[in-house]
Amino acid sequence: MAGMNPSAQNIVNALQGQKLLLMKMQILSLGKNYWVMDPAQTPLCYIGLDSGQNVSAALLKGAVASVAGDYIGRYAARTQQYTYTVKDSHQQVAMLIKKGSGGNKSRFDIVDAVTGGSFGAIEMKRSLIGGLHATWVDPNGAPMMVTKGNIIRRKYSINGPDGREIGRVRHKILAIRDVWQLEFETGANHLYSTIFATILDFEKKM
Repeated sequence: MAGMNPSAQNIVNALQGQKLLLMKMQILSLGKNYWVMDPAQTPLCYIGLDSGQNVSAALLKGAVASVAGDYIGRYAARTQQYTYTVKDSHQQVAMLIKKGSGGNKSRFDIVDAVTGGSFGAIEMKRSLIGGLHATWVDPNGAPMMVTKGNIIRRKYSINGPDGREIGRVRHKILAIRDVWQLEFETGANHLYSTIFATILDFEKKM
């Protein structure tokens, strides 16, 4: 893709043409980290939140919850600003995903880690009963991708601006612990779809 730094372009090249990706959470990590793998379980890129930011959110959640209850504690944690990183297979930072201060409505700006150029943003809305809905908008604010289905249960589709399904997320594969899969249709933007699905998976637990 034009305007991307070499590490980001490495990820594009690794993901392009894949019909199926496996997303594996590193459950022993103090941060929030996913390996994005091909069907042979070869890591193609990494998306994560470092341990310092993750632990800070957890401590805030616990402190507020002890005084005001679990819902208010989780809301307080969600209002924090933090930054996810997208790394290539050599662990070089390629992109940054910067979350704003919103709680039930949040914006995640996706930028090039070298140039600071914008690739758009994820706009997320959370209902009072815990459901999530998200849209990826381009730098001009036009919708590029939108979710349809149950994000919490990992059973939803990613649709393009014309409503056509370009990807889908399904439940974890029971044979491989803590792994779920992302399937693609023709015309999908593999990198954007991967970031989209991973951020939603992180945030549904908040």
